[in-house]
Amino acid sequence: MNNFFKKFPSVSILIAGALWGSTGIFVRRINAAGLDSFQLIFFRSIITAVCMSAFLLIKDRQQMKINPRDWWYFFGTGILSFLLFTVCYFYTINKASMSVAAILLYTAPFFVMIMSSIFFGEKITAAKILALIMAAVGCIMICGTEHNTVLTPSVILIGIASGFCYALYSIFGRVALKKYSSAAVTAYTFIFSSIGSLFVVDFNQIHSVAVQKPDIIALTVVFSVLSAVLPYIFYTNGLKYVESGKASIMATIEVVVASLIGLIAFHETISIAAFFGIMLVLSAVAVLNVKKSV
Repeated sequence: MNNFFKKFPSVSILIAGALWGSTGIFVRRINAAGLDSFQLIFFRSIITAVCMSAFLLIKDRQQMKINPRDWWYFFGTGILSFLLFTVCYFYTINKASMSVAAILLYTAPFFVMIMSSIFFGEKITAAKILALIMAAVGCIMICGTEHNTVLTPSVILIGIASGFCYALYSIFGRVALKKYSSAAVTAYTFIFSSIGSLFVVDFNQIHSVAVQKPDIIALTVVFSVLSAVLPYIFYTNGLKYVESGKASIMATIEVVVASLIGLIAFHETISIAAFFGIMLVLSAVAVLNVKKSV
């Protein structure tokens, strides 16, 4: 598998984005059963932490050993990125709409590109700028906006904060990968986010759903594997060989997959604008992969 990640890192990033985009299949049913977004944060965190830790303890427990002074790597990926971006994202959804939240979330590639240039010396090339603009416009066209949505400054700021926190995974993760394996980075990311999620989870609600609808808990486990365990494995491994800015733009494929799943699984319609938005995002991915020197 390591050979695959090394040989096809861009494919790994795209697979991660596709898996993130598929989460809507599960979220609607799980939410309808009584588990809200904060309970999903907890499940995604704890299940991924358990899966990755168990895998490493069986395969190579040496990888679980980290220098205590490096705790801030995983505080960054687990708390500042995964946990806070999710909380900010869900807040924006509740106060505005899913479309607005998605558009503000995908300011992330802009932040990644700027921070990668500052901290890692990655060049901001014309191809990257073009791909970023294409991906951003494409996401806006796909998501659209509701005309009756009233945006306050605080909602806009928190929505942008979700994008900034989302971007931090590519930054902290890249630093952590210089010292630790991708599996270890993923494991400790979710160990830290599991600890943080204890402050937002409602265990009474989980208990109530578990008693009344135990099948939903099983579905939530599957959801956690497909929306966190696997995509973070693919993304983190791809991040070892792909520039952070490039990886973040490519991950916008998530919006395309989410739209296509909505069309196929939920019989949602795709407007002409959304169709051209999908073409723009796919074109942005193509622009980034035309030349290896990009």
